[in-house]
Amino acid sequence: MIRCLVVFFLCLWSSLSGYGQSNAEKQILIRGRVVDSVGHEPIASATVSIYQKGNGKLLKYGFTNNRGNFNLTEIPLVDSVYQLRLSHIGYGTVEVDVNRPPTPTDIVMGDIQMASVSNLLAEVAVNRPPIMMDQDTLIINPEAFDLQPNAVVEDLLTKVPGVAIWGDGVITVNGKKVDRVLVEGKPFFGANPAIATRNLPSDAIDKVKVYDSPTNTPEREESLEMDIILKDGKKRGLFGKVSVAEGTKNHQEKTFLINLFDPKNQLSLFAGSNNTNKIAGNASDFLAANVYKAGGEDLEPNTPRFDQRGLNEFSIVGTKFEREWNDRIKTNLELLYNDRKSEALTDVHEIRQVGEGNVQEIVESRQDDRNDIKQSYRGTARYADSKWELRINSYMEQSKTSLGQLHNRHVTDQSGQSLADLYKDMHNDEQNRTGKVGFDLRQIDMLGPIKFNMSYEFEAENRTQDQQENILFSHDAPIDRLKRNRQGNQLHEMEAVVGLNGLLRPLGVRHIGVSLDLRNTLTARLLDEDQQDLFFNPATDGYTVENQAISYSDRLREIMWTPEIIASRGFVKRIGGGSNRWNFGAGLGVETTSRKNTSDHELRVLDKHTLYVLPSASARYRQTRQLSNRSLTLAYKTLVNQPQIHQLIALVDTTQKDFNQVGNRGLKPEEEYQFSLEYAGQHYAKNRNHRLKITYSLYRDQYANSSIYAPSGERLSQTVNTAGLSSFSAIYQYRRSKMLWGSPLNISLLSMLQGGSRYFFNNAVQHKSRRVTMSHRPEVDYALSDRFKLGLHGSLSTYWTASGLTNRTSHSASVGLDAVLTWPRRTTWISRFQSTHFSTKGLPAEQRYLWHMDVYYRLLKKEQLEIKFSAYDMLNNNRIIQNMLRDNTVRRVTVNNIQQFFMIGLSYYPRIF
Repeated sequence: MIRCLVVFFLCLWSSLSGYGQSNAEKQILIRGRVVDSVGHEPIASATVSIYQKGNGKLLKYGFTNNRGNFNLTEIPLVDSVYQLRLSHIGYGTVEVDVNRPPTPTDIVMGDIQMASVSNLLAEVAVNRPPIMMDQDTLIINPEAFDLQPNAVVEDLLTKVPGVAIWGDGVITVNGKKVDRVLVEGKPFFGANPAIATRNLPSDAIDKVKVYDSPTNTPEREESLEMDIILKDGKKRGLFGKVSVAEGTKNHQEKTFLINLFDPKNQLSLFAGSNNTNKIAGNASDFLAANVYKAGGEDLEPNTPRFDQRGLNEFSIVGTKFEREWNDRIKTNLELLYNDRKSEALTDVHEIRQVGEGNVQEIVESRQDDRNDIKQSYRGTARYADSKWELRINSYMEQSKTSLGQLHNRHVTDQSGQSLADLYKDMHNDEQNRTGKVGFDLRQIDMLGPIKFNMSYEFEAENRTQDQQENILFSHDAPIDRLKRNRQGNQLHEMEAVVGLNGLLRPLGVRHIGVSLDLRNTLTARLLDEDQQDLFFNPATDGYTVENQAISYSDRLREIMWTPEIIASRGFVKRIGGGSNRWNFGAGLGVETTSRKNTSDHELRVLDKHTLYVLPSASARYRQTRQLSNRSLTLAYKTLVNQPQIHQLIALVDTTQKDFNQVGNRGLKPEEEYQFSLEYAGQHYAKNRNHRLKITYSLYRDQYANSSIYAPSGERLSQTVNTAGLSSFSAIYQYRRSKMLWGSPLNISLLSMLQGGSRYFFNNAVQHKSRRVTMSHRPEVDYALSDRFKLGLHGSLSTYWTASGLTNRTSHSASVGLDAVLTWPRRTTWISRFQSTHFSTKGLPAEQRYLWHMDVYYRLLKKEQLEIKFSAYDMLNNNRIIQNMLRDNTVRRVTVNNIQQFFMIGLSYYPRIF
């Protein structure tokens, strides 16, 4: 089945690509010039729009250049008569009918005259074009588009040629990514754009502005910001959701959400609970999962997700308040309480090649019952004037976790002979208190020769853990133990950047200038930790026998200081319709680290100091034209991977009978010399962009795993340094949005290739491991009409490892189909299907089919009352499967997920704008 679906998907992909090539021959081009009717001077930045004469649908738009010329390409042959509409502030609108040619050919309009109007304000208010340019800002006029009565901003954006909303939530305009979506110049209830685009009604919008992000720099790709401007009288509002749902197998959902806003305030009050595997980690996620537009809560990345582990009950209560006190001072406050209970059943099948002809096979089953309770506070205060911005951030969290685990493991050899059995019954209680406070001071006015940024954060954490275990390993005596761990952790992080711009400016050369950035990063960590490991003593009926192997009292002090100087210089050459730009940079940094651990346990005493020089360099060429951008970047940098504390001073616990890590106080940091090449291309007229990044790394003192496997299946591991080998990675991303038969078609592809070599030690014998990982994620979204949309997505992954011990390959392939139908009136159908096939050498193949469906029906005049029917996992086959290959081990993990159930719910959406 899966192979048939994969072949079908590839054929469809090929046919769409082929159509895209042949369809270009069936499209026409219209060009001409716009001039003033009196002086016959060219009119720049006039809006040129092409409509279907029959239904008034906007097909294409563009703008005249400084010479008054326009050139509209890729206009589909969808009507016998087009309407060409010209608009400009201060001129009367001109409409010209254009007969479609019998065969695809260019249409040359010649000079088209526009007459100025005296009543400028009336003309702007009454006859605004659908799209216009105001200097460097693109302005979208919602009133020029044919929208349903209760349409939201997203419905408007999908009708604008050149604007694409992708399956991962990214918005692009003519191929450029929109980094932020604002309302009235500021974030709208958080950073998730869906909160604005799927809640705000289109009839409350005066205009949508799109402009270059103020954070753009010559060193990275340009991005955009989108600002939604509300109409006068619509700048205050209330929206939200109140819902309740009941389902089979005692499944329930309840939601309460009220959002209020005005020009100075944004307030959210919310609460929710469910046992349908829907999890929201913060206020923004919860608001985005409960938007007005039908279907918002069931589209990725919001749950129920196909990969949510176990059965989860979740509840959340919170509030979010943001206030703009004046032009300079803003505050933001968020309070949250959430409670998550989960039950996960995990099965593990692992095959270890531990020597020539020596194989260990491990079968594990584990049941986890977990309860997490968290209370948190987050606050931000911002002060900004014309030159400086100061942000003060604070965060407090208190959490409590209770975990019960039943663990069974069975180990056999290659002949099926039993080697060992492990049974473990564990209960863990953990409490954690965390507090953070910090500030970020930034210079806003970057026009001067000196810039200055500084940030500091202090974090304090206190953690207590009590873990009780009953362990039975093979024929050994049972062990009843209690581990108590207490930690006090303090972390200080400070960064300061001083920038000197425009230095050493030579005469007679047009260039951006020379800049120097002086960076200083300082991190200090103080950790006090006490641990007691106690055995149960029947004589005293208590845990009174101390396990000296892993009982200790530590005082760790760790300081890392990284000063760095970066010099950069840029050149720019202006040409007709664009520019060529070059940027060169070089940096030199020093990383010095000091770690000292004072302990009453001899094996945990540590006093270690390192010093490394970190050079870097980059060169970037960027070509900017009226309809396209291209860039090529070459970069080199040196990285140092400092070993973790557990790799340096970990202890062997002989009673654990599980994975054991041995400390290596002689372990050196791993050095990486990384070379990268990145190409990015954007074509605005075709709304197409693609990006390729290739990275190649060489290593010195590369980390390697050294494991000793006992005949009974026990494993003892240590991290060691070896001679360095190489690794590589390549990431390619492609996005294309176009019109197909008059409807938008979005095509995206994300491909990744990673690989390399490294050493590992198996029972003191060195082996060389080679690995390659390859994955492809294509996706096609097509709106057949305003009422029917299809999404076809898939993935193909291959993992390969080879060494002197083993050669393994693992594959997974999936095909999914999403369908959204809004028919009949007030009804929305959403269906998501996914089929996945897993195959790994040495393990049985697995096939998984998943299918969810939701039906929404809206009532009342403004469609504020909703009845929803949901069917989850209709094929009753939901489970999570993950394959892993590493060195000498192949491992498959299977975890349960929410099983088949049906649900009906009632929701009311209060909406006052």
